[in-house]
Amino acid sequence: MVAVSTPSFWLGIVLLTVFSFRLQWFPVAGTEGVQTLVLPAVTLALPIAGVLAQVLREGLETALAEPFVVTARARGLSRIAVRVRHAFRHAAIALLTLSGWLTGTLLGGTVLVEKVFARPGIGALTLQSVNTKDMPVVMGVVLLAALVFVVISQVTDLLYLVIDPRLRKG
Repeated sequence: MVAVSTPSFWLGIVLLTVFSFRLQWFPVAGTEGVQTLVLPAVTLALPIAGVLAQVLREGLETALAEPFVVTARARGLSRIAVRVRHAFRHAAIALLTLSGWLTGTLLGGTVLVEKVFARPGIGALTLQSVNTKDMPVVMGVVLLAALVFVVISQVTDLLYLVIDPRLRKG
């Protein structure tokens, strides 16, 4: 719940304070090297991971209450095998659906995270283009975002076929 309810700009400031200023494990700002990407990536991923973890937990609880779990256990499968082979597949459908949709929030949250970590990126480019009324760049970013959504939607639909064998028949 904490990861979900924490604003990304505040989380970024806390991560900078702890891991850059106090522990000095990561650079405060910059664009060279993988180390400069760690804190911004964690800042963007943590709230989304919190939502996905909640959905996965709920899906697993629902799937483990289904009759097929009793049947699988009666066939002699261990608890871990039932969870991995059967229950996780059922829980992963909701997880997959939500993760495709959450991509939009990831694109929207980049503007604040780029400002906190002083990184150049598509969010800052979009903000600058809107302020200067540079319509070709704004339209290009919107088209890129639309393309990303289309591709992710298609990949999500294909992954449904991999996860749920009932969809393959027919």
